[in-house]
Amino acid sequence: MEQDIWKNIKLPEDMSPEKIDFLTEAIEGSRNLKKQELLPYLTRLMRISKEKQLTFTDAEIQFIIAAIRNSSSPEQNQYIDQLMKESQKRHSSL
Repeated sequence: MEQDIWKNIKLPEDMSPEKIDFLTEAIEGSRNLKKQELLPYLTRLMRISKEKQLTFTDAEIQFIIAAIRNSSSPEQNQYIDQLMKESQKRHSSL
């Protein structure tokens, strides 16, 4: 199944196996989520990554977003776009 997830996306070269395992599980878990389930799911993933002491570089975060988009519906991708815009607004105002 891992092969299916990564078929259209190139992994960052220096990504650790622990991060790859985490992302594989995260992406598999994001399949078939409804729009209203996406934000709580992403919030839960952030908490779990902190518990596992996994930190991600900007390149890895962009990879994660691309991977989630790859397995999401057009409606989910529109919602992801909205979340990204809101996040950028918050970060630029700090």
